[in-house]
Amino acid sequence: MTTRGMRILLTGAAHGIGRAMAVRLARDSIQRHGAPARMVLADLRGDGLETLAAELRSEGSEVIALTADMADPAAPARLVDAAAAFGGLEAVVSNAGFAIPSPLLTARLEDWDKVFAVHVRAAWLLGQAAHPLLKAARGSIVVTTSISGSNATAPLAAYSPSKAAALMLVRQMALEWGPDGIRANALSPGITETPGTAPVYADPQSRAQREARVPLRRIAQPEDMANALSFLVGPDAGYVNGTDLIVDGGLSNGLMSSLNMGGWQER
Repeated sequence: MTTRGMRILLTGAAHGIGRAMAVRLARDSIQRHGAPARMVLADLRGDGLETLAAELRSEGSEVIALTADMADPAAPARLVDAAAAFGGLEAVVSNAGFAIPSPLLTARLEDWDKVFAVHVRAAWLLGQAAHPLLKAARGSIVVTTSISGSNATAPLAAYSPSKAAALMLVRQMALEWGPDGIRANALSPGITETPGTAPVYADPQSRAQREARVPLRRIAQPEDMANALSFLVGPDAGYVNGTDLIVDGGLSNGLMSSLNMGGWQER
């Protein structure tokens, strides 16, 4: 019998959380399947993508690296077509994302549409295009959402609603595609140190303020999200379908603790 590594499609792969995900899944393929991964990695930024692809290839993985704008409705099918060269897919990870800070009153229509296109439409089109391959492999799709999808976050007028829509999309996928053997789940990061957020955490005072709000008293690293993804696409999550795995160190549970409750009395 021929040993076969994991076949994976991952968007938003070049930096931060996506990069950590790619590295972890490549490692998982060796540990779980005894063979290097075969991966389609996509990102809007080609420079970091090529660096990552070269690193993973040096470790034995077969990598197809494609520059893609997930706001383009043709991009998801193009990525799935490339993955078809592997003969199937065990995992699709819709991780591409970004934020355009703006309050609702001044948000621009084109920004709103692009944020929803990348976070919601792209995930749907990826799943739709990959459905036959995932069904054949009894694979899974994971959509990177956010705790902002469950907690209104100013001034992210489009970001929070788009992540909420992505959470419902995952539930819809789980309901409709579960009978086909496809699991669909969401991974919701909390505050995470990435290249995009590094300037915020470079300021010691700002970092300390944020760490103090997290019950675990630390800012998440991209590897924390990659570890959670490893579970969701792995065999131990074989009966996990339609869930939102919140990976925030307990931050979203701390709303009331941020208020001064010293004068509260039981009645």
